[in-house]
Amino acid sequence: MDEIHNRNASTLSFEELYRNAYNLVLHKHGNLLYEGITERLTVHLRRCGGRLVRLQRDIHSGQSAAVVIGGGGDAKSNATAGSDSLLQYRLLEELSKAWTEHRITMVMVRDIFMYMDRTYVPQQRKRPVYDLGLWLFRRVVWERSMGDDEDRVDESGGLSMSNVNNNSIEDHPTTAMKMTTTTLGNVASTLLLQVIHQDRLDRLDDAPQRMALLRSLVQMLLELAHASNGAYADAASSFRRGGGAAATAAANVSGVNMPVYERDFEEAFLGESQDFYRVESTSRLSHGISSETTNSSGNSSSSLSAAANNDDDEDGKPAAKYSAMEYVHRAQSRLQEERVRASTLDLPASTRAALLRIVETELIERHARTLVEMEGSGFASILKVVASSPAIGSVAAASGPGGGVGSSRMMMPAGGDSSESSVVIDHERIKDLASMYELFSRVPSSVNHLRDALSERIKIDGRALVKDQENHVAPPAAFVKGILAMRERFHAVVTDAMKGEKKAQKRMKESFEDFLNADARAANCLAVYVDELLRVGLRGADERKVSMELDRVIVIFRYLSDKDVFEAYYKNHLAKRLLGNKSGSEEAERAMVSLLKAECGYQFTSKLEGMFNDMRISKETAEKYRSHKKSLNNTVSNDSRDAENGGKPVDVEVSVLTTGYWPSQNVAPCILPPAVKAAMDRFQKYYLNTYTGRKLSWQTSTGSAEIRATFHPQKGSSKPRRHDLSVTTYQMCILVLFNTRDTLTLKQIRDETNIPEEELRRHLVSLCTPKHRILRKGSKGKGISGDDDTFTYNADYTSKMTRVKVPMVSMRDASSASSGGAKGAGSASAAGGASKSAGLVDGSASVPLSVEEDRRHLLEAAIVRIMKARKVLNHNDLVAEVTRQLSGRFVPPPQFVKKRVESLIEREYLERDEADRRVYRYMA
Repeated sequence: MDEIHNRNASTLSFEELYRNAYNLVLHKHGNLLYEGITERLTVHLRRCGGRLVRLQRDIHSGQSAAVVIGGGGDAKSNATAGSDSLLQYRLLEELSKAWTEHRITMVMVRDIFMYMDRTYVPQQRKRPVYDLGLWLFRRVVWERSMGDDEDRVDESGGLSMSNVNNNSIEDHPTTAMKMTTTTLGNVASTLLLQVIHQDRLDRLDDAPQRMALLRSLVQMLLELAHASNGAYADAASSFRRGGGAAATAAANVSGVNMPVYERDFEEAFLGESQDFYRVESTSRLSHGISSETTNSSGNSSSSLSAAANNDDDEDGKPAAKYSAMEYVHRAQSRLQEERVRASTLDLPASTRAALLRIVETELIERHARTLVEMEGSGFASILKVVASSPAIGSVAAASGPGGGVGSSRMMMPAGGDSSESSVVIDHERIKDLASMYELFSRVPSSVNHLRDALSERIKIDGRALVKDQENHVAPPAAFVKGILAMRERFHAVVTDAMKGEKKAQKRMKESFEDFLNADARAANCLAVYVDELLRVGLRGADERKVSMELDRVIVIFRYLSDKDVFEAYYKNHLAKRLLGNKSGSEEAERAMVSLLKAECGYQFTSKLEGMFNDMRISKETAEKYRSHKKSLNNTVSNDSRDAENGGKPVDVEVSVLTTGYWPSQNVAPCILPPAVKAAMDRFQKYYLNTYTGRKLSWQTSTGSAEIRATFHPQKGSSKPRRHDLSVTTYQMCILVLFNTRDTLTLKQIRDETNIPEEELRRHLVSLCTPKHRILRKGSKGKGISGDDDTFTYNADYTSKMTRVKVPMVSMRDASSASSGGAKGAGSASAAGGASKSAGLVDGSASVPLSVEEDRRHLLEAAIVRIMKARKVLNHNDLVAEVTRQLSGRFVPPPQFVKKRVESLIEREYLERDEADRRVYRYMA
């Protein structure tokens, strides 16, 4: 063995050595052989350990001398710093070299004593020879006291252990347990941590070679820890003869039986890493944070971490406050560095996982809220910039792009080439949000802060839009466009920045629902927007654009809880479009109904589909009626009522509507001109003869008419001027009165037409607008003063167009004009005008009366249906089941459900249980 240690193994015959060892074991001298191996290994390792201890002492003495010599100036001290560092690395290099040589030696020794390992060692519960060599290296070299530089062994064949714990364990067992000494392993571990610390600061010279050295030492510790495992008979007593139980207890207390890797490296390494990143992260986000406030560690690595607070940055600048995004990029870089470092050192998987958890906790979790809320550069501030655009609304737009994130921006439209949905999205800022989300996702609990910021931003911008709509700053269609733009931007944030996370999608949905369902305003405005879209927005659009625009509408529709309010307004607008022939595309109309059917089921759209079916049947009926008139071959009417039309019958096109499908309009018919009434009577006679068992009820509040008006000839011409006026049925009734008189009062017109007061005023104002002044109003101003206000036929009316469409002013503008407060004619709307009578007012935040009535019936029917099936049910379960069944149309408040239950109890559909008043019973 001595020759092997002296590198003279080439002169030995391994076959002969193996045979000799075999014979000794075979002749029952295994114990003598094992003790001899232990003694020779111990002698060699004592010499090796003593050499390393003396080397470290010389290095320490050299450093102390350098400090004294260089004490005259900082320049001198700095000049010696590099040489001191090289001296420190020398101990690690020598230790690594000694370990490598020892392993080679032990491989040779193990081969020689292979037979003993197979027979004697298992029988006597001894360590295998190779493991014995590793164990002795740990005890004799790694755990060597720095005060013990002797190489000798005591006479008994064991070690001279006066240097192990500075005193004899047998003589002073209690004192030995309490004393702590600095070992060679402690010094080496400290040097290892220093090298890692310098590498983290990017100040490590010749880094690849240094990290390779550290890797070999870490592998040494792992192998030493592995060799120490197992229950062997050679406990501390075999290491030092004698001592008994007291020595064994002292060894356990001093950590002898602890895995050396965990005890001497991993624990200190993880503690130093935690301190380092805690100090660095705090110093990067704030000024003047002293290391004493953040570093509470008492181990030898605390001085390393404390120094990090005063370190310069990699570019030589002092550590300063970072913006949120700079910090994020720095943290990502640090995490990548630690992964690479752990891989380079080949750390065990448990250590790598613990290290990354520590770094993630210190860099991310501890500062998550700060990074989200940081003014100008935090997640919330960047989100505000992404959300801000004139398309979103006045409040969000006025905020403007926030600073502190950088000026490089790439603005791109969303929604393809659609002009209606062109939403500008700041993809550069979204990349910043994605970087922050990617960092936060390493600590799942930290992502909650991002979701909270997203939810709050949506609610703030949404409430700003609602406020603008309440104050009439934005019309209903503009309100919906703002919601759509918001949704596009935040969808891009959730999809691109937050990787389409399900929880983020849910929070976005809940946030939109929060402000959209505060009242019925959103459902109302969405129906107005769809009406505008289907009338003019999609005119001439291709199938792809139609599908894209309607899909965007359906996304907002899903957020609504008052879907029945939307249905009421949508049905009202659809009726106007169908009856006035104002739909931009029949395919788009049917596509919208199909989407609603897919969302809410057949019951939701059955009436809408019935409306389309009525229009189809009406066209077929009109064709048949025209054929019927041609068969009569009457060009001149025999009805005296057609005299005012020159004796010619009036052509009439009638839309026959099924009661229940169309919006209810309980308006009394107006008094029609005799020629028109005659035409209607002829159609009614034909229809009732063709379809028996039916009844027609005329709705004069809707419909339109084409009338030819004759005006005085222009100056210098004798030819009268003629214009074909496209007007509503009410306007037709008003204008025909002026065939016999030039001037009429408001009262006279009302009495002779029987048009409702509000509609009469609205239609008269429409005929008196500056652009289409067919009638002249007697009073000054834009309003109608009263019953005595006069209206005169304007014989001087001129227009460049032969065919003139007279638009209707909105109901709101007409009411303002009548009260003298209007400032303009307002925007044109479709003919008809039974909206107010039906309780449907565009832009209103309240639930229409007709919808409230329908809700009462639906709720009572659902309660009776549930109770009929269940027979007995308590109040809470009934409310939950009713809400579940009706959530597709509206969400009934608990108080509303309670009122309907009380009503059903009064009408004896239900009764309360006598034992429990909160339990209901169905009464058959």
